[in-house]
Order: sequence, then structure tokens, then C-alpha cells
Amino acid sequence: METILVLDDNRQISDFLVGQVLPSLGYQTMAAYDGNSGLELIRQNHKFIDLMILDLQLPDMSGLDVLRQLAQEGLNVPTILFTGHGSVEVAVDAFRLGVEDYLDKGVDIDVLSSSISRALTESRLRKETERLTVQLQDQVTWLTVLSKVGKSVTSSLDNDDVLKRIVEAGVLLTRADEGFLALLDHASGQLYLRAVKNIDEDIIKTVRMPVTDSLTGMVIRSGQAFRSSQGEADPLKVSTGFLVYSLIHVPLMSKGQPLGVLAVDNRTTRQSFTPTDEAMLISLSDYASVAIENAGLYDRSQQELNERKRVEMALRESEERYALAVRGANDGIWDWNLKTGLVHYSPRWKAMLGYTEDEISDKLDEWMVRIHPDDIEKVKKEITAHIKGLTPHFESEYRLRFKNGGYRWMLSRGLAVRDASDTATRMAGSQTDMTDRKSFEQRLRYDALHDSVTGLFNRQALTERLKYSIDRSRRRKDYLFSVLYLDLDRFKDINDSLGHAMGDQLLMATARMLEAILRPTDTVARLGGDEFVILLDDINDITDATRVADRIHAGLRNTSLLNGHELFISASIGIVVSTTGYTSPEDILRDADIAMYRAKSQGKDRYEIFDAMMRDRIMQRLALETELRLALERNEFRVHYQPIISLHDPQILGFEALVRWQNPTRGFMMPGDFIGVAEDTGLIIAMDRWVLRESIRQMQEWDRTLQDLPPLKLSVNISGKQVAQADLVEEVKLIIEETGWDAQRLNLEITESAVMENYINTVEILAKLQTLGIQIQVDDFGMGYSSLSYLSRFPLNALKIDRSFINALEKDTSQAKIVQAIVTMTHGLGMEVIAEGVENEAQLDKLTDLGCESVQGYLIARPMDPSHVRDLLQRVFVDHVASTPPWKLNQG
Repeated sequence: METILVLDDNRQISDFLVGQVLPSLGYQTMAAYDGNSGLELIRQNHKFIDLMILDLQLPDMSGLDVLRQLAQEGLNVPTILFTGHGSVEVAVDAFRLGVEDYLDKGVDIDVLSSSISRALTESRLRKETERLTVQLQDQVTWLTVLSKVGKSVTSSLDNDDVLKRIVEAGVLLTRADEGFLALLDHASGQLYLRAVKNIDEDIIKTVRMPVTDSLTGMVIRSGQAFRSSQGEADPLKVSTGFLVYSLIHVPLMSKGQPLGVLAVDNRTTRQSFTPTDEAMLISLSDYASVAIENAGLYDRSQQELNERKRVEMALRESEERYALAVRGANDGIWDWNLKTGLVHYSPRWKAMLGYTEDEISDKLDEWMVRIHPDDIEKVKKEITAHIKGLTPHFESEYRLRFKNGGYRWMLSRGLAVRDASDTATRMAGSQTDMTDRKSFEQRLRYDALHDSVTGLFNRQALTERLKYSIDRSRRRKDYLFSVLYLDLDRFKDINDSLGHAMGDQLLMATARMLEAILRPTDTVARLGGDEFVILLDDINDITDATRVADRIHAGLRNTSLLNGHELFISASIGIVVSTTGYTSPEDILRDADIAMYRAKSQGKDRYEIFDAMMRDRIMQRLALETELRLALERNEFRVHYQPIISLHDPQILGFEALVRWQNPTRGFMMPGDFIGVAEDTGLIIAMDRWVLRESIRQMQEWDRTLQDLPPLKLSVNISGKQVAQADLVEEVKLIIEETGWDAQRLNLEITESAVMENYINTVEILAKLQTLGIQIQVDDFGMGYSSLSYLSRFPLNALKIDRSFINALEKDTSQAKIVQAIVTMTHGLGMEVIAEGVENEAQLDKLTDLGCESVQGYLIARPMDPSHVRDLLQRVFVDHVASTPPWKLNQG
């Protein structure tokens, strides 16, 4: 298993690579977090590190400094430079220092894996080449020594041969003018050496020594102190037969390492010898050598021939190993002889295009004619630039024709080999199939520019199109474009009630409808949520944009039936035209958005064309929103109270709590000036809950400080956003428990539109509030689109008829009939009727005749601050001096 060192000071990236990515790819890992630590780790483990992933920026030095230091120390570690930022100059320096690849830190894991595989393959080939070069140099040294020895050479063996001969046969040396006597201690397996010189035949003895693999791999180093055998481990025996000849052992060295030993014969005396099966004696030099049985004299030509054969065999083995490496590599290998023009294509290179070994020749055209016509010039320029030395390496991405006629993306990399005059004579490299990676990159680019739900362009793509249109309008005075900003009305209610899956289907249906009604030259994008933007290119005038807006409204009405659900879909559209002289896409989208909100505030399901006054109003609105956010913190809100009286037994039944804002700069503000902003921003939720707490506190204060007060009721408005809150019931329950207020004295008023917006959730929430004892009333009835029969499905206690019906009650007989119908039907549903906005006695009389139970309005009393309410309660219930009839409460 190969080992990869990660040298990066970013521990998150380093730990991710070392702990997860690289082990999952089958590599062992090491890590260092600064340059000096990394250098020390490499010095200690150089032989075990196969590849280094190196960060360009380290805390104590740069990655390039690390590479320069390694080069000075002669430590060559294949490297992939990993960086979050860089430049062409940095890349050039990196490749000059031998970097295998140069990758951005945001690279995909598959790309990193491919780069690592490619770097390790190139490293193996480089190491094999270096090994063969050293071997050839050693062989030259060996042959040089042999040529100097002369005709007295009797044998030559390298270390592997020596050990093999020792294990397989063994020999007996009985006399030597100079050499070593080697004895093996059978008990310990230790080989002892004893220097011998001119040993007499009668003292030559042998030691019992079975030949085993224990000697294999034994190295006897030069300069060691040889130990003589300590005693005789086994009984010695004198051989009955022996061979006598004299040897001088000549060690051969290369770069401080032993190549082998020459055994040189100085005598010609020979005798026959028959060794026993269990006994042999070995003569060795400083490293390893053996006197070969039947040693004789060889002439120089025979010796050189033998050595030449050995060199040829070594080269043949190396070539076979190289061929196996090429066949086993995942990349295709190519080797181009620039002098002959022929190119060697590896089997893998051919197979990557669907061809067999014999289907592609060694001509350069086999490569070039298959490159895509749109890519061929680029590839040729990149090859030429490297051959001329203008680039540190050749690298090119291009499409290459497959056997079946299709094209696949390839990454080709190569390096030129140069002669002494710096002329490129050869160029070799690899080819990697990048089709899957390209497909992945194309998908990433598509995702980066398109909305994942609808497939439309996203904001980034739209911005680029808008930039182009702005530039075009600057160049052409007659060029005009328009932008439509579209927001689906009530989309959130549909999404919440029917689920996100149905919401996504509605978005997709809207997208397809928009594509169908637009020209191919127009652009439609989804910015997120339910917001769409349309860019109308090259229009004649504003009417082109308004006609498109009309078609959109008509198209949405046809989308009302979706998967069996009948939906009423509409949209608010803001329109901007380029005649304003825009310079940035952001300004266009801002103004179109402003116009869209204007359309929404004017009743929805309509379009508005942007003008400068809209922007001024928006700026004022933003300023108001900022002040509103601070109002709660600064305690600037006030609660005023309007009495509600009974018509059957004229008396005060209770009060409706109405919020006011004492703005420090704008003065006293009525709800119509800020409630809309509070609802749009969501601040209405906190405001509603503050009003509920404050009004209960005030009512309790009057209960404590005024005697003989009846249990007056409190009516508090809650917004549609409040009803949509999941914690509404728990929050109201908590306020009641904390204040100790009687829930039966609390009326919560909700608008008709809020009741209708989220049917399922609203029914459940209102039912839970009723279980607490709270009364539920529908405020402003008649302003919405609901019917009494539909409202009968909700748990309600009373309806408040909107003031618009009351204002024309005494003048318009049709209005009186409507009110009569509302009162009759409401009573039939078991609910009470409250009329608001009563301003004169004629209206009061009519409501009394129609059977209305309760009323409120300016005729009775205007909303009052707490101090005036206290005075009123004092007069009516304590002093009993209030005016009669009760609608004169605001007088006196």
C-alpha cells in the first residue's frame, strides 16, 4: 500500500484528506502542518513516502520553498501542489521544481483521485528509469574491472548468485594463499569469518553445516571486525578428498555499495575432490564470494560475452516490467519520436478509443485526425508551445473521436526530452479519459445557473442577461427592454395547507406557462420562493410589457385545477422599462420589486408600472419599518379603548382595545399608518401579544380601583399572521394564567380574510381557543369573499358587520336588505351580531329594528386613552351621573 504525505496547515482540510478521503482510496497517510515539520518527516521517512500533497501557503514557508529545500538535499518526492489561490507564474515555478500536478483546493474528489493515480504512475516509471540507469552504470563498472583483471579471472558472481550457489550446492576450499575461512555455528546460525593465509593441507578441517535458507539475504559489510569461531560447536572431521587452488578475492564497488566479488586464481595445482553430503567449507571476501568447483581459466572474450548477456537480460527484464506497468496503467501512454515523426501508442491508449492493438499504426495522424475540428488548432498550438520551450509542460483538454463516431473528452499531458542544444527530440506523456468529469462539470455549471425546482434560470443567470441588455441599450439608442417582477398571491397559504410537494408542482406549472407565452428571445427566471422575473428583449414600447402581464394573469387562471385541487391563482406584477437609464441589474430588480409590492398593496392580481414616486414611498416605508422595530423596545405604543354597548338593555358591555403609536418624530399615529408595515414585516405578532397583555393589565387595574364595576368584556384583535403561529393557543393560555384574567371575558377578533386563508389550521386553532372559554368574533364581515354558509364551518360566536354597510344603511334600501339578511342568517347560525362604525341615531334606530344585539362607533364614543375611560367608568358605574341615552357617553 502506497503512502501519501499531506503537508497543509489547514487542519480541517488535512484531517479530511488524511482521515477519510485518502484511506477510502486505498492509501496510507502521514500528515504535517508546517514546512519545517514536513521537511523533517520527509528526511526520516523518505524511502516510505510515495507522494506528497503540498499546500502552497504554509505558516513558516511556502510550498515552493519546501520543494527547493528537498531539491538541495537530493530528496525527490513526487508532489501535487494543493492551493486555494495561485497564478500562472506560481504554476510555472511549481512544474519547474518537479510538481506532478497543480490543483485548486475546491477540486472534486474524483479529480483528486485521478491526479494521485497519474502522479504515482509517473513516479513509478521515473523510479524504474532511474533504477535501470544505475544498473547500467554498475554493469559498466563491472565490465571495466573485468577487462583489467585479465586472463586469470576464474569466476564472477553478483550477490544473488553467491547466495543461490551457497544454498544450492556449496563447495570445499582446502588451500588459499589469501582469503577468508567461513564457519557456521550450527547452534546459533551465526556465520564467523577467519582470515587465512597459506594454510597447510593437514590442518584443513570441515564443520558439519546443513545447507538451509538461513544464509539467504545475509550481507557481510566492509570494514566490520570479523569474529573467529569461539570453540568448536561440532566435532571436526578431516576430509578424505580435497581440491587445492589459490584465490585472491577482489571486491567490486559502486557508490559505496558492493556489486560482487572476483575470485582470481594464482595457482594451477589441482587435485580431485569428492565432498561429503554434510560437510563443506566456504571462502568469502569482505562481502560475499565463493570458489567455484571446476574453476578454470577463461579468456577475456568469453568473460565479456557472458557479462554482455547478463546486461541484455537485465534490460529485457526491465523492458518487460515497463510493458507491464504501461498495460496496467489506467491512462493511455504515448511516446512521440520528434526526429522520425512516429508515435508509440500504448494498448491502453488505443483501447480508450475502442480500438485493438493492430487497428492503429504508429503515425502521428492516428492521433491528430481524431481530435474534434473545434479543438485541433488549440491542441496544435499547445504542443508547439511546449516543443519550443515556451511552457514547462504540455497539457490540453480536448475531444477525441471514438471508434463508433462519438466524441469523448481527453486530458493529455506530456514532457519533451531535449538534447545538449536544448532541442526537443522526443515527447512522451499520458492520456486520461475525462468524459465523466466533464459531464459532472457541465452538470455543476447547469446547476449554478438554473433553479433546481423549475429548471428556469436562477438569479445569477438572470443577472448576466440583464448586464448584456444594459450594455446593448447603451450601444443602441433604439433598443428597449422591460423587466416583469412576478409574485404569486397567497402562495404561502397553498404551500402550508396542501404541502410543499403541491407547492413545487404549482411552481413548475407556472414556469411552463410562462415559457409557453414568451418568445424564444425572452428570458424567464425564478429568484426563489414564488418570485419570477421575466426579461422582455427588444420591445417596441411599454404596451408590449403590459400585454405580456395580461397574458400571465389569464394563464394563471387556467392553472387553477392542479392534481384534483381547485386553486384560485393570481399574481402581482411589477413592470420596469429600460428608458429610465439603468446601469446595473440590481437597480432594475429593485425597482421592479417595488412596483410589484405596489401592485400587491393595491389589491393583488394586477400589475403596476414603476415610477420614481414608488421608490420614494418605499424609502419612507423602510424608514418607518426601522422606527417600528424600535417602538416596542422604547415602549412607544399606546392602547385606546372604544366602548361596546348593548341595544336590548342599553349599557356598556365592554371595550375594544385599539393600538396607537406615539412616534417621537412623526407624532400620534393611527393604525392605518403602520399596521400594514407591521404585518408585512412580521412585527404584528409581537405587537398583538403586547396589546393583549397591556389591555388585560389595564382592565384589571380598573377592576381593583373602581367599585361596583360589572364584569366588562375585553375585545382584542389578532392578525392573520398571529393565527398562523403554531404557539398561538399556548401563548394566549400562558397570558391568561399569568394575569389571572377570566377567559370568558375575552373576545378575540379575527378578520374574515384571515379566517379564510388557512382553513384547516384555522378551524383547529379557533376550536382550541374556545375550549379555554374565549369568545371568537369575525371582524369587518362583508369585506372579504366568504359566505355565511362557509363561515358556519368555523367555531365562531359573533359577527361584526363592517362599517361600509352601516354608513349607507339609512340611505340605501338595498344595503338595509343586505344587513337584514346578515342579521337573520347569523342568528340562524347561533351567533350574535355586532355593528361597528355607528355615527348617527338613524343608523342606531335601524339596527335596533333589524335585531342587532350590540353596536360601537363615534355616536357612542370615540376610542379613548385609559384616563378618559376611567372617568367614564367613574361617572357611569360609580357616580351614576352618565347621560341618557348611552350613546351620549362621549359627552360630558
